[in-house]
Amino acid sequence: MTLRRLPLALGLVATAIGLGLAALGAPLLPSGAVSDLPILAVAVFAGGVALLALLVRSLDSDRGVALPDTDSQYVTVPGDDVDEALGAGAGQEAIRQRVEGVAITVLQRDGLSPEAAKTALRSGTWTDREQARKLFDGTPISLRTRLSGWLSGVHPFQRRVAHATAELRQRDEER
Repeated sequence: MTLRRLPLALGLVATAIGLGLAALGAPLLPSGAVSDLPILAVAVFAGGVALLALLVRSLDSDRGVALPDTDSQYVTVPGDDVDEALGAGAGQEAIRQRVEGVAITVLQRDGLSPEAAKTALRSGTWTDREQARKLFDGTPISLRTRLSGWLSGVHPFQRRVAHATAELRQRDEER
């Protein structure tokens, strides 16, 4: 059974407060503020919800051994090599080269020769997206852009790769 800690903690605190108010409600509250019946009803309701949640979670647990997903075990997915490079901590240049290889392939499908595709990547004529163009044209990442990326949580290089791959995917789908 998988328990999520925050909802469980909130449920236990709410149940404890409800039971505490039901048991000690009169001394804790100003006299005549609230009768015992609504407090008792809330406590019973909270207890019922907690019991129902535990029952649902116990019925929702895994039964038996989970079998591996055999459908995708031996199938390669485009971009797996980039994911593996990112996971292995490969440098930015290695990742840029992998994306460049894909870009050249996509541009060749559009009718360009390999050399013309490389020239288009270096000159930036292959796209209108500024971030995608900067991945291949050698534009360094400025200090301002690095600071902005640090504050936003998205590294500028990641943003460039994302824009380039989105542009390549769009070009490939339009064919």
